[in-house]
Amino acid sequence: MLSRIANSLFWMGRYLERSEHLARYTKVHYFSALDAPQTQNKEELLLSILKNAGLNYLYYKDYDTINEQAVLFYVSLDLANPFSIASAINSARENARGARDSITTELWEAINKYYHEINDIALRPFEPDDTFELTQNMINNCNIIKGLIDNTMLHTDAWNLICLGIHVERAIQIMRIIITKTDDIANLEQNALKTTISNYHWSTLLKSAESYDMCNRFYKATPSRDNALEFLILNKNFPKSIVFNISAAYEHLQKVTAFRFGQNEKFIFNAGKMLYSFKYLTIEEIKERDVNLFLNNSLNNLYSMAAEFEREYLSY
Repeated sequence: MLSRIANSLFWMGRYLERSEHLARYTKVHYFSALDAPQTQNKEELLLSILKNAGLNYLYYKDYDTINEQAVLFYVSLDLANPFSIASAINSARENARGARDSITTELWEAINKYYHEINDIALRPFEPDDTFELTQNMINNCNIIKGLIDNTMLHTDAWNLICLGIHVERAIQIMRIIITKTDDIANLEQNALKTTISNYHWSTLLKSAESYDMCNRFYKATPSRDNALEFLILNKNFPKSIVFNISAAYEHLQKVTAFRFGQNEKFIFNAGKMLYSFKYLTIEEIKERDVNLFLNNSLNNLYSMAAEFEREYLSY
């Protein structure tokens, strides 16, 4: 396989996963304003959407204030914003087009359909009331596409590269979601941080990662800081947890590097080291640390690992 094709498959997986998580976070936080405690205002929720997408500074280059319509459009459909969800979808489709001969017709048609649907919507006048239908459409399309990845492709090199991109990006997005929400909570007035609003934020965190129901069933308790963090960081059996995705990414990485490109022992060692730093971590150790400092360091390590993988194996 050409390095150019391998690079396109890897990034196709990453952009698809990114679009889904940004869409879900936007949907959950915008509509949670309807149920939010009185101490939580809509502007804070909109700012949280910008922070999760990494756009809280870029936004102010084009806008002076936090405006509901502007924020939702900028994050979701603004094609002039290279970090919007629509731009991620365009990038996923462009990478799929570049690897057209390595994916199935069914998969290509689903990605192409997703691309045209979102670009058609982006050309229409946008209203905040469109947010639910738009973000749900994005989530549904991503689920269909990932089903086709698993069910229509041979589970060989191309599939491993796409899955590697998906699991790397999912781990990144879950880390970003946790960092954003713990920042949201830390920024609340201390006298407002009562049980109700704290539980509200931890519930919103779990819903943003599509894990609220499973966490409740696993712990049989109201969402709290400890069980939300333990579930999303350390649960080895939950497909949205950080450890699950780093473990899955490591498995795909070993297959890709061993069978197609030759094995860089130092690189595989460093990737395995990162995996085991999570695999044998406990909630007690997490509670003793600055969670955001730990996750920001882990996020930087994961970005570095992905960049090194590109340099070693996907450069052309």
